[in-house]
Amino acid sequence: MPRTSFDATLLPSRTPRKRAEAVPTFYQCFDTYFKNWFSGDSWNVWRVVAKSIFGEPLTRTDLETFTKFTGRTVAQTEPAREVWLAVGRRGGKDWFTAALLVYLACIRKYMFKAGELGRVMLLACDSDQADVLYEYVTQLIESVPGFESMVAKRSVKYGMRRLQLNNRIEILIKPADRRRVRGRTVLAVVADEVAHWWSDERHANPDTEVLKALRPAMLGVPGALLVAISSPYRRQGAMYEADKKHWGMNGDRVLFWRAATWEMRPDTPGHRAQYPTFRRELEEEKANDPSAFASEYGAEYRLDLEDYLSQEAIGSCVVAGREALPYEPGKHHYLFVDTAGGGGQDSLAACVTRTIPIGAQVCRLFERKPPFDAEAVCDEIAALAAEYNVTMVRGDNFSGATWASMFKQRGLTQVVEKATATVLFRNFAPCVTGKKVELLDPNTGMTQERALNQLVRLEKREGGEKITHPQGEHDDVANALAGAVLMAIRPPSAAIVTAETKSYGRTNSSGPIVDDRGTRYLGDGNFRTASGEVYRDPRYL
Repeated sequence: MPRTSFDATLLPSRTPRKRAEAVPTFYQCFDTYFKNWFSGDSWNVWRVVAKSIFGEPLTRTDLETFTKFTGRTVAQTEPAREVWLAVGRRGGKDWFTAALLVYLACIRKYMFKAGELGRVMLLACDSDQADVLYEYVTQLIESVPGFESMVAKRSVKYGMRRLQLNNRIEILIKPADRRRVRGRTVLAVVADEVAHWWSDERHANPDTEVLKALRPAMLGVPGALLVAISSPYRRQGAMYEADKKHWGMNGDRVLFWRAATWEMRPDTPGHRAQYPTFRRELEEEKANDPSAFASEYGAEYRLDLEDYLSQEAIGSCVVAGREALPYEPGKHHYLFVDTAGGGGQDSLAACVTRTIPIGAQVCRLFERKPPFDAEAVCDEIAALAAEYNVTMVRGDNFSGATWASMFKQRGLTQVVEKATATVLFRNFAPCVTGKKVELLDPNTGMTQERALNQLVRLEKREGGEKITHPQGEHDDVANALAGAVLMAIRPPSAAIVTAETKSYGRTNSSGPIVDDRGTRYLGDGNFRTASGEVYRDPRYL
């Protein structure tokens, strides 16, 4: 068969390929696309942030700024994978966020598979904030020639704003929701005011769960970027944990930047000319509420919200690496249960402790979140009690005698805790501040972490007369922990247990056996030893 020569005329006609134009950096866009929005010397610090996010070279002055606000002595040499910006209010966060979102969607280049749609997402605290940020983004897009024509489709559904661009990228602005970020190819995410998202794990969308759902959607996407920006709040939640882990870490691809409002908006001549009363207004805000000012504008975490126990006090009692402790023969163990019905919002929580020379030692923490079957969970509590040779359970009087009856069917006696949660927490606090308790390491499990988080978040109300959890949150595990620790703490010297009566010649046959020495509980705080001695223990009143 004769060889056929290649005929180039059969190919479709092509225009000569143009040389690809260089894509401007985010920093360069401040002087080009966004120059009308970010003119003036008051935006100079934000320009350093723009360079740092994408690993652009820094000048000597830039590096000084970078070091001051990140704690790092070495500049970024490659784009960050995650960026956390803890910046005070009125520091320019919203406009910077909008500009970053527009840059990521309209200017930055991506590689797509056939038919694939990329998403650039902005997640807000609530629908109202999402709508405000949508307005910022649309104003920026409409102000830049060429960007407005890129918008192929708009959707302005309340709480779910979309801009579909002709470059196969969709801008999605909506409230944070872990269920609505799965199954999507995410190019970039801006988490706005993330420190003010819910951090209680019982909420439908706690900050950690939203971020956990997002990260797999970005896995394997070249150049994928997560930017979390917020004014700080409590020393708890995703932002605080990122601060502890990444601030000041040279070479870390997770960048943490922390700066006050007046540091991001310095009092330059240009700023004073445009906002002549800004500094005076800040001073007035500080005078009104110094604690709130330090958080809202000073980029500091609010220590005044830790008015029950501080992170430091609780942390000083944690035994690093301890997840649980096994039963120790010869020692009496105590079990406190915070019961629940299984169909509401509350968990059932339990804690096992034992007495040690300094006070109390937490051996085990247990929690079952709703919904659960009460009978099945009661079986688990009975197994836990058997593991630690406990026959008497102390706990609240939830649902009348229902739980007492279920415990009795399993060979356990329930002693109703007469003290309120406030009294338990008030009595527990000196055990922590006096370092009379050994706590489990919160890094070893979710229940261990939840117990300490709940303790830190407890609030004093009504002038300190009430100690309780913040509205919409829970204290189930903390309550069980406090109750069990107080059971194990030895009474103070003024309340040493002494024998009240002796009964000779009588058998020790009444009441359930509560320890491995044959001691029986008689009720109302009274006990009878195997030898017949009767005593009263204030811990069981």
